[in-house]
Amino acid sequence: MPPAARRDRQVVRLLGLLKTLAEGGRPSVHQLATRFKTRRETIYRDLRALQAIGYSIVGDESGMLSRPQLAPGLETILPPVPFTSKEIAALVWAVKEAGNRQPFRAALSTALPKVQALVANREGRMGQAIDGAVGGWTRGVKDYTALEPLILELVKAIVGQTRCRVSYQSPARKQPRAYPFDPYRVLSVHGDLYCVGFGPEHGHFLTLAVDRIHQLDATGERFQVNPAFDPKRLEAEAFGASWEQPMHVVLRFSANQAPYVKEREWHPSQRIKDLRDGRVELTFTAGGEFEIIRWILGWGDAVEVVRPRRVRERVRSVLRHALSRYTEEDERPRR
Repeated sequence: MPPAARRDRQVVRLLGLLKTLAEGGRPSVHQLATRFKTRRETIYRDLRALQAIGYSIVGDESGMLSRPQLAPGLETILPPVPFTSKEIAALVWAVKEAGNRQPFRAALSTALPKVQALVANREGRMGQAIDGAVGGWTRGVKDYTALEPLILELVKAIVGQTRCRVSYQSPARKQPRAYPFDPYRVLSVHGDLYCVGFGPEHGHFLTLAVDRIHQLDATGERFQVNPAFDPKRLEAEAFGASWEQPMHVVLRFSANQAPYVKEREWHPSQRIKDLRDGRVELTFTAGGEFEIIRWILGWGDAVEVVRPRRVRERVRSVLRHALSRYTEEDERPRR
């Protein structure tokens, strides 16, 4: 991280610490580190920095700062935190990128004018100008607006490490099934929302589509996160939302589609090689066979699966079945 960016993050964190202490609570250093997504050593260093510039911060009877607080009677005036033009642009862009069917979209739209109202300068005017200059839309999206209460309950359960009982209906089931679930992380993948966690009755990790959760009830029972859960590994290995054993995929794309293949990152592990006849070979290692095959089929006859063999055979079978449908229709007598 560049020194300037690191310094900016420290300034924002110091002001956040000061605001938290000014509210009169007694958070522990561990809680502060979790809140500001940093190490406890960093929080201790920030507290000493605030003491050095004149803020009276006291600890327990022995002087330890494990539960810091401002000295009684100390009035704290927090300086305003300025926004840069890029930060305002980023906020506007985030609002525009959030589709109308995404959760909390309405709240995001009302929050942005409040931020712009606080920035009564060139940066604020730039934000208003960008608001009218950026737009867009998406298709084939799910509507999550009615699921905001459920998503908030999921987030609370994740933060509190509280076991839930979910009533979940997969596409293959006619009725929902109820079972205990330890939620670890809510994920947004290609615009769809999922919750990855652990199923005590299943004995393995589960990835649940949020919109297929019919009911969610916190049991009050605490859980410990399975040490095998690694969100960074999940992001690196999964092609979509499914967390499955990674496989080595080799695909060859036609020459007329090569520019479109080369201009995007389809997976972090990908490698692209130009072939002599103008085609390109794309290789990556990822899990989620159903999602990979569905994506491959979207390219039609512009792609050939080289490996793995089971994916090649599965794509061949799907294409044969699709062709038979069109062939049967063509052979029917016309009226």
